[in-house]
Amino acid sequence: MRLVRRGAASRDAEAAALFALANGWVGVGGVFDELADAPCAYLPDAYVRRPITYHESFPGYAEATDTRIACPSPVLMRLAIDGTAVDFTTAKLVESESVLDLATGQLQLRSQWAIGSDRSIEIAVARIVPIAGGACVASQIRIRPIGFSARFEIGLYYGCEGGREGGDADDPRISGRLSPAWTILPPATGDTTSVTRFAQDVVQLAYLQQVACPAADVAAVPAGHLVRGDLVADDVLTIDRVVAMACARGRPVDLAELPTVTSGFDAVAANQQAAVVRLWEAAAVSIDGDGTLDAALRFNLFQLHQSASRDPGHSIGAKGLSGEGYEGHYFWDAEAFMLPVLVLQAPDRARLLLAYRIGKLDHARAHARALGHVRGALYPWRTIGGDECSSHYPTGSAQYHINGDIAHALALYVAATGDETFRAEAAEMLFETARIWMEVGAFDPRRGGAFCIYGVTGPDEYSALVDNDFYTNAIARRHLAYAVETAEWLRKQDRFGVIAGAIGLGDDEIAGWRRAADAMWLPTDPVLGINPQDDAFLGRPEMPGLATSGDRHGPLLMRYHPMVLFRHQVAKQGNVVQAMAMDLTAMPVSRQQCNFDYYRRVTTHDSTLSSVSFAIVAARLGDDAAALDFMQECALVDLENRHGNTAHGLHMAALAGSWLVLAQGWGGLRLDAAVPSFCPRLPDAWTMYRFRVQWRGSVVELAVDRKGCTYRLLSGPPLELADHGRRLRVDEQPVHMLRPLRKGVIFDLDGVLTDTAEDHYLAWQALADAHGLSFDREANHALKGVDRAGSLRLILKRSGRAVEPSKFEAMLAEKNASYVARLRGYSPADLFDGVDRLFADLRAAGMKIGMASASRNARDVVARLGIADAFDFIADAGAVTNPKPAPDIFLACAAGMGLSPDECVGVEDARAGITAIHAAGMVAIGIGSEEALPDADLNIPAIGQLTVEQILSTEQGAASCAGLSNRPGKVEETSC
Repeated sequence: MRLVRRGAASRDAEAAALFALANGWVGVGGVFDELADAPCAYLPDAYVRRPITYHESFPGYAEATDTRIACPSPVLMRLAIDGTAVDFTTAKLVESESVLDLATGQLQLRSQWAIGSDRSIEIAVARIVPIAGGACVASQIRIRPIGFSARFEIGLYYGCEGGREGGDADDPRISGRLSPAWTILPPATGDTTSVTRFAQDVVQLAYLQQVACPAADVAAVPAGHLVRGDLVADDVLTIDRVVAMACARGRPVDLAELPTVTSGFDAVAANQQAAVVRLWEAAAVSIDGDGTLDAALRFNLFQLHQSASRDPGHSIGAKGLSGEGYEGHYFWDAEAFMLPVLVLQAPDRARLLLAYRIGKLDHARAHARALGHVRGALYPWRTIGGDECSSHYPTGSAQYHINGDIAHALALYVAATGDETFRAEAAEMLFETARIWMEVGAFDPRRGGAFCIYGVTGPDEYSALVDNDFYTNAIARRHLAYAVETAEWLRKQDRFGVIAGAIGLGDDEIAGWRRAADAMWLPTDPVLGINPQDDAFLGRPEMPGLATSGDRHGPLLMRYHPMVLFRHQVAKQGNVVQAMAMDLTAMPVSRQQCNFDYYRRVTTHDSTLSSVSFAIVAARLGDDAAALDFMQECALVDLENRHGNTAHGLHMAALAGSWLVLAQGWGGLRLDAAVPSFCPRLPDAWTMYRFRVQWRGSVVELAVDRKGCTYRLLSGPPLELADHGRRLRVDEQPVHMLRPLRKGVIFDLDGVLTDTAEDHYLAWQALADAHGLSFDREANHALKGVDRAGSLRLILKRSGRAVEPSKFEAMLAEKNASYVARLRGYSPADLFDGVDRLFADLRAAGMKIGMASASRNARDVVARLGIADAFDFIADAGAVTNPKPAPDIFLACAAGMGLSPDECVGVEDARAGITAIHAAGMVAIGIGSEEALPDADLNIPAIGQLTVEQILSTEQGAASCAGLSNRPGKVEETSC
């Protein structure tokens, strides 16, 4: 629970960010007090707006940028010994140590200085920025002369010296950093001598300092306090210092805006301790087996919660309140990476991020008009005050997915909290942002009426202004669907009319949103079996000599003109993988693997966000080595300065993302169902991990070990959850769920997923009538589960006929032609009820889906049913040697899915199929009665009644009875 750095590593530019303290109202860099001459505080409202100058400007270009400025240091200490000032820039530092204590919320700084040739002093500081307080910083300073006595004067001032502009001005990750130039203002009416005012541009500050030192004299002096006292050798002088801060824009600060601060450091420390205990009650996390990651996750969570906004007028910057990177701007990562963690640990903080967006809706409307949209609202790519601050529109304003990210975050917040009141408050924003998709998209008749989105940029900034960016289309589909759902919900609440009337929203427009969501273009490449990142990506040449890993020379955007990147198949971060990590679109596990493998090869991970999504997907896929590598990349990005820019501030989204990897990756957490769903896995390198989730007022802890997962309710009412698709209720007693052995389900087609039996019968009857064969419905029963050639042999045998091989093949072709003609009328409406739901639940449970049908037209049928993309593997009936009841096709399907037979369950409606499943060594589920399918291990009347829980429940019986049977009645009859 402690971060410790000693020597030079305790006081360099990286340490200022790593040891920063914050509370959403203010952030203070982790600098030593005696070296805190430069501004090192960050307040959300302390930003200036500067014009952007273009040589060639066009309508809609961003006109100005917001830049957060570092505020005067509230921790500067100056020292004089016997009337001589100590210059710490030239004094010899003997030793130094910085300790960030995550259990107490304190920063502890200790240094020892050699003063001249015969004197040394030790300075120890405990510093707190109260996470449950306002904009203030409290310090307790302890000064000890080592082996000498002297008269000491300690000046407690504010650091305004030293500009930081330049040096890395060419690094776009720091961009327009502004040199602080603070002016101390004269006192205002009513100010006490303890108040100091500052101004820069439109920003005005007021600092109120309280100092207590019972063992020495304390006096207020201009812009600070002076403490004087005599110290004998090895005695300690203790000073308590508390600085309260307030910021105003375009006006003087009203002293009433200063936070009320608890007097005395010890009282502040006690309150901080209690607040930190509450934080960890919701956010406690541990990993047994990897001490580095274990400690890193706690550090990362602490920093995220520190910087989380407490003000609805502000969001969380990419660097939080820990540095000047990206000018302090707010991006999409606040909603996509930080908000999900806060929703599940501190939902009130998450609500504030969404309240900020609602408060900036008029700015988003103006931004949409500037870009030529006649209606709707488009949120800026980067901002503080609400206006677009990106001067490079191809990788800035073109990132329309920001609208979908905000809508996705809203849906997550409402689901996790049940805060329907806020949903209604956010509805206008949700609808106005949904309108933009209809402005940038259209139904394409060349693609069967699919809805396509044109000329946008996805999260991958190395592919700009593309058509049908996969991530953008996926998040837009989710956005539009949620907007439609919210409109319907508001109608039921009789609240829709007021909102719709205010923005001119009609039923036709909402119907258009529904059509667009249903028809969204999200294709699969037929050759590679992956989802193209955009329409052009797969056609571009790969970038020659590209190093996609281990590159510490900075991102490619610092070395190449953007056009070079745009014309190559290279990704800064994988848009398709990002969509997979966020569960924006359902796809079979096999395609997830193909996407991961392909985009891993062409992605540079220049964005710190990239490792998060790749780690989540790798963990879900069971690629432990890759998942751990990517998890270390995001978890240690600042602790090990892996991107070389920690000095600019901490990467808040990557820090938050490291927890998402644990929860959503290894824990398999999905939040797109009625209840939180988990599929916990444990990498071989770990022995156990734990994390906590808050859901609708309840906090539950997961403890994952080799056998499975134990769910324990820590507070709140009982909670409904799902573990690998199995519903459970967690109340006062912990619930332990064994990890399932089954990893795949193999379905027959005819009679299981759809009813082609009648069409088969009519095609056989037509063939029999044409050739004078004896055949009727009763004879047709014997053909159930039998392949085409076997069926014809049975018909011929019943009629006492034999035909030449060539005639036999011609008759097969004739029957097939008749059957295929009937299939042309098939559509998704012919899919049995409940199949879509079952497939979605199987995917959520992390299970693969296969098909083993005797029909050689199976692929055509599932395509017409609209479920072709649902399967990880479809076994080809023509490629196996022996048809059902032989096990060949089920064994081939299991192998095609990369699973062993004992990891699979087969689902059939025919006795021959049940026999084939058993012969393959699998559990057999029969769709039909026990009388019709007496050998099935489990009978279900209809596919719509089959659940993942029933599928996985077959393991218990199989384990107890050596796999012979799982029906309770049959278990009693079987010798176990």
